[in-house]
Amino acid sequence: MGLGAAVDYLSKLGMERVRAHDHALTAYMLERLSEVPGLRVVGPGDAGRRGGLVSFTIEGMHPHDIAELADRAGVCIRAGHHCAQPLMRCLGVSATARASVGVYNEPPDIDALVEALIRGREVFGL
Repeated sequence: MGLGAAVDYLSKLGMERVRAHDHALTAYMLERLSEVPGLRVVGPGDAGRRGGLVSFTIEGMHPHDIAELADRAGVCIRAGHHCAQPLMRCLGVSATARASVGVYNEPPDIDALVEALIRGREVFGL
């Protein structure tokens, strides 16, 4: 039932509009994340070559700490292996933080994420 309702909702929005919205927000997120010192994006830096999510690390901070500090600011992101432990080993990282966007997100959500990450760096004295 839930899947059917989701398909109906997205069909009414139009998948081209959904993709355009995700692409624009992902491009904005990549742009804004570049403002966070010590942050390294994992994967392509071009929004056209990725979906609506960005995995990243911040030098001197464990991804679980990043997620906790973002959560305290009301921003929900994921942290961990993301079921890709072999990739994490290949990348030489213990885990990553991951932010995603969808039809329900707007640029102020990205701004809140970046502000939380900058404040989180200050908590860690970075």
